[in-house]
Amino acid sequence: MATAIDVAQYIYNKQGWVDAWRLAKLTYYSQAWSLGWFGRSMITEEFQAWADGPAEPKLHSENKYNRSSATSSSLPSANFDRLSDSDKAVIDSVLDFYGKLSKEELIEKTHAETPWQEARRGEVGGAPSKNPLSQSTMKTFDALQEIQGEAVPTRPKQQQRSLGPSREKLMSTASRWKTALDLLELK
Repeated sequence: MATAIDVAQYIYNKQGWVDAWRLAKLTYYSQAWSLGWFGRSMITEEFQAWADGPAEPKLHSENKYNRSSATSSSLPSANFDRLSDSDKAVIDSVLDFYGKLSKEELIEKTHAETPWQEARRGEVGGAPSKNPLSQSTMKTFDALQEIQGEAVPTRPKQQQRSLGPSREKLMSTASRWKTALDLLELK
């Protein structure tokens, strides 16, 4: 399994240098969509609900302290051998969808989503938090986004598979709860 640093290095290689906030969010979305599409974790570490959105502490530290310069796009401990072709396809899809968004847009987007909100529950404003984002919540949230026809990254072609009865059950459940969730959101 890959680390957040491995995924971030792949992002640097594809995008060139991006600021720390964008790198953290693009890495997070790679993990979230791997969970949402395929039910499997791509990254070994947990993301925490930091004030500016999901972040992985080891990646933050490596990116902040171990690069040769402020705009270097080389993470010394990255190892591409841990990234499978499937992982790369997920990351590529995430970059196609989110890669042009600004730091502010990515922060706003993650703040509006259930996984970060759930992990931040009870925290005051910009207070520091080490609360982990639930992989189960990430998986469910992203899977429902796709099923409900929201604007989401394109599922990698090589990974598409029929969900059969599971998809039908999930669609039915999502439909039943959509109105209730919409009403709760207004409260």
